Amino acid sequence: MYRYLNAFYKSNFFDSLPAFFAKKFFKIFKIFFVETDLKELPQNNHPGNLDYEIQKKIVQNFSNNNYKPFSTCSNLLEILNQNSTNEKEIKFYDFGANNIDNYMYLSSKLKKIKYYYYDKSNFNDIIDKTIRDNNLKNIFVDQNFELDKSDIDFVFFGSSLQYLKNYKNILDQFIKNQTKCFIFSLTPFYDSSHKSHDIIIKQINLHPIINYAFLINYKNFIDFMLLNNYKLESKKKNNLIKFLNFDNFDKSYKFVDVLDLVFIKN
Repeated sequence: MYRYLNAFYKSNFFDSLPAFFAKKFFKIFKIFFVETDLKELPQNNHPGNLDYEIQKKIVQNFSNNNYKPFSTCSNLLEILNQNSTNEKEIKFYDFGANNIDNYMYLSSKLKKIKYYYYDKSNFNDIIDKTIRDNNLKNIFVDQNFELDKSDIDFVFFGSSLQYLKNYKNILDQFIKNQTKCFIFSLTPFYDSSHKSHDIIIKQINLHPIINYAFLINYKNFIDFMLLNNYKLESKKKNNLIKFLNFDNFDKSYKFVDVLDLVFIKN
């Protein structure tokens, strides 16, 4: 059955379906991703917009001490506390940061933090305006990925690494500047005795939005980080998305799942 469903989901016919029917298919089969034959991510992949009014409301309404923002990494604050000291200012780089709520939350919980924001250009512009209009402190937008990245303590890829065409080149920018800790969350990895390269998968559960992402070879990724002198500190399955499964992937995969990984520089 999955063979035919996968072919259907890979097709342009599925992409053109009215959203009503696509949602019906999802409710029945609950398929999130399908493997493709693509060799590289498409242009203009993972489109999106950021709403300035929402950012303004996040800043204005941030007064509840019990507030915890939506995050792909449920224990992000704990990771920062465990791998830093109270005396030292934390330099935290949020790659693919989206809303400003992560900054608001972390800056309210940590005494000393410099927060670096990076996302798509149109997102960066809106966050830059939000910072200026609200006179926010210790937050810096890396508009063209050109800010000095030396002495970054933590770089956080919150479900963003898999959407980057040249993710190893991006990682190299932090590695060569001696970043101390890498945090990856909600990132898809696989292991297989028959495949050894990253695979491009099509994300179909958000139809009519169709995204493509890397399904990253786990062993290769661990080896890449080890080669650059980073050891795996923690690994856990991410359970943020209900019912997420890869049941439609063939049996040659030893495992396919979304993981949270933390690497510390040796």
